[in-house]
Amino acid sequence: MQNRQRAVATTVSEGSKMKHLMLKLTQILLVCAVLLGQHAQASNNLTQAELDQMLAPVALYPDTVLTHVLIAATYPLEVVQASRWVQNNPNISAEQAVQAVENESWDPSVKALVAFPQLLQRLSDDLDWTQQLGEAFLADETAVLASIQQLREKAYSSGNLRNNDQVVVEREREVIVIEPARKEVVYVPVYDTRIVYGDWWWPSHPPVYWHTAGVYYRNSPFHWGISVRVKPWFYFGIFDWHQRHVVVHHHYFHTPPRYYPKRHKHYVDARRWQHDTGHRRGVHYRHERLNRDYNSGYGYRQPTRETQGKPLQHAQTQSFRQQQDVKPLYQRKTADQVRLPQHDRHVASSTPRQVNQDLRQQRQTEQNRQFNQPATDRVEQHRNNQQLRAEQRRPQQTLNTEQLRQRDPVRQPAQRQVQQPKVAVQQPQREAAARQQRQPQPELHQPKREVVVQRQEGRSRSIE
Repeated sequence: MQNRQRAVATTVSEGSKMKHLMLKLTQILLVCAVLLGQHAQASNNLTQAELDQMLAPVALYPDTVLTHVLIAATYPLEVVQASRWVQNNPNISAEQAVQAVENESWDPSVKALVAFPQLLQRLSDDLDWTQQLGEAFLADETAVLASIQQLREKAYSSGNLRNNDQVVVEREREVIVIEPARKEVVYVPVYDTRIVYGDWWWPSHPPVYWHTAGVYYRNSPFHWGISVRVKPWFYFGIFDWHQRHVVVHHHYFHTPPRYYPKRHKHYVDARRWQHDTGHRRGVHYRHERLNRDYNSGYGYRQPTRETQGKPLQHAQTQSFRQQQDVKPLYQRKTADQVRLPQHDRHVASSTPRQVNQDLRQQRQTEQNRQFNQPATDRVEQHRNNQQLRAEQRRPQQTLNTEQLRQRDPVRQPAQRQVQQPKVAVQQPQREAAARQQRQPQPELHQPKREVVVQRQEGRSRSIE
C-alpha cells in the first residue's frame, strides 16, 4: 500500500514538473518571437550612420535639384527609362530634351532630371543606392531631411560650404538653405565626400564616394560642371525645413508662370508631396511596411487619412446603420413635384428694357383715357366721391323702437305700400340733377345742401 502511494506521488510530481517546463518553454518562445519582430523592424529602418553614409554625395545639392532627386528615387524604373532615353538622344540640349519628354508618362521630377544627363546616368548606374534612397525617403521623410541638415552643418562648420558664383548659402538658425545664384541657371556640384565634411564621425560607415572621370580637386573640394538653363516650372518642388517634408506646387509644372518664384512666397498654394504608386510600375518595395502600405506597388492607391497624417474617423457599426435605415428619412421632392407660384409676368417682352417700355405705354394710355373722359362722367364721379366722404364723416344716429319697426320690412309689411309713390317723388330730384349737370362746373359745392334737403323730405314723408 505504501509503495502504491509513493508511486502515485512520484507521478504527480513528474506531471507538475512537465507543466512547469512547458510554461517556461512557451515564455522563451514568445520572447524570441518578439525579439525577432523587433530585429526585422529595425533592419528595415536605417540607422543614423547609414543615413549619413547614403546621403553624403547629394546633401550639398541645391534645394530644388535635391527635391527632384529624392522624388525620382522613389520611381527607379522610370529613372532607368529616362536615362536610356537620354543615351539614345545625345545631341540635343537640355531645354530641347525637357520639351521632348513632355508627352512621356513619367513623374514630373523624372522629367526635370532629363536636363542633367550626368546626374541621371549616375542614378541609373547605381540603381541599388537609388532604390535604397527612395525607400528611406518614403519610410521616414523627417529623418532623411534631418540627416541632410546635419551633413550641411558639418560642411559649413569645416568652412567648405560658402557663397560663390554658382550658389547662395543662407543660414537661418538651425536650417541651411542652398539656392542657385541666378534662378535661370542651375549648377550641380561634384565634390569629394571624404574631404568636404571634415573628419568623418562614423568610422564603420564611411561616406559614399562617386568617382567622376576627368575631375580633379585642386584648391576646393567642389567641382562645378556645365551650367543648365531652366525655366520657372523647374521650381515646383521645395523643402519645408521647419515641418521636415517636401512640398510641391503642381501649377508651376502644368501651367508655368512667367517669372521665377521667391523661396519665401513659394509655399502659397503648395501641398505636401504624396507618393504615387502608379509611377512605381510594379517595382517591389524592400521595406516591409512600405510593401504593406502601398500594396506592393501594383496599381495606384488612393492616399488615405492615415498616410496623410490626419486623424482617423471611426466607421459606423452595422446595427447603427440598420437603425438609421428604419427611421423615416426626409425625401427631397423632384422637379415635377415642386410647384412654384406662377406670377403674372409679361410674356411678350424678353428683356427688362422692353418690359419697362410696355409699362410706360400702358400708363400713358390710362392717362389719355382719363383725360378724354366726358365732363359729365367726371362730374358724376366727383359727386359720388363727395357723398361717400359725407357718409363717412356723419356720426351714427341712435334709433328708437318706432324707427326700427319702420325700417323692418318683415314686421311692418304695410309700410311698403307707403313707400311705393317714391318713384313719382324722385322725378323732381332727377330733373334737378339734370339741371345741375347743365350748369357750369364751379357750382359743384351745392350737392351737400341738396343731400340734406332730400334726407329731410324723405323723413317727413316716411313719418306721414
